[in-house]
Amino acid sequence: MERCKQHLVTKNAAFLIERIQVFNESSATVELAAVRLNCEPARIAKSLSFSQRKVICKAEAKAHEKAKMKLSKQQQQQQDGSGAGGSESVGTLPADLPTTAPGDANVIVIVAAGDAKVSAKKYKEKFACQPKMLKREEVEPYTGFPPGAVCPFGLHDAVKVYLDVSLRRFSYVYPAAGTANTSIKVTLDELEQYASNAIEWADLCEGWQPEVGVAASRAEDTCDGSGTAPHEVQNAGIAAKKAQNEASKSAEATA
Repeated sequence: MERCKQHLVTKNAAFLIERIQVFNESSATVELAAVRLNCEPARIAKSLSFSQRKVICKAEAKAHEKAKMKLSKQQQQQQDGSGAGGSESVGTLPADLPTTAPGDANVIVIVAAGDAKVSAKKYKEKFACQPKMLKREEVEPYTGFPPGAVCPFGLHDAVKVYLDVSLRRFSYVYPAAGTANTSIKVTLDELEQYASNAIEWADLCEGWQPEVGVAASRAEDTCDGSGTAPHEVQNAGIAAKKAQNEASKSAEATA
């Protein structure tokens, strides 16, 4: 969380820190986060990390794990020394904590709505390669955050962020805030303005589009099984009833 906080301070967005919510239980998945926040899962802005080049080696992973442990120890010392209010302060990251991904990495993070799934077809059209998510042990060394805690604020310098259009349905969303039990409420403008190295909005996901469900519903309603559309049946019934009424009136007039 300190990495996220420090990033916001650097971006002159310290006012967002007060929106960070810390939970007593995990919010590491879309479902868990939605429960903690009492919101619809689609509003959870999940950060999905992908590798497009080199695989991390054990030595690099070990070096980053060591730096992570040093940061964790420093944060614990700050909390022990500052009392109850310690978790609200913005700490200073260790001088030797890496700010870039190891080796010759080419990592991207796609921030998408909780109900969206990255489309292999759209991904390949955009990046000219198949989507390959980071392995669990690669996530923190490459992004700066552990699995279940990756957020768009404070990522390693080389990581490129793409904001998926599935988020545009909402005025505000909830990304993680750097740990597996935190979240932060941001508007789309704030997300775009303060995210680490945000490249652009992109259409990379599927399965969330409202029009898909609407189209399917309309297709189901097109016929009643006899090849006749429901509205045509209804109109025919109205016409028949009208003709019957006219015939009754004519018969009464003749009598």
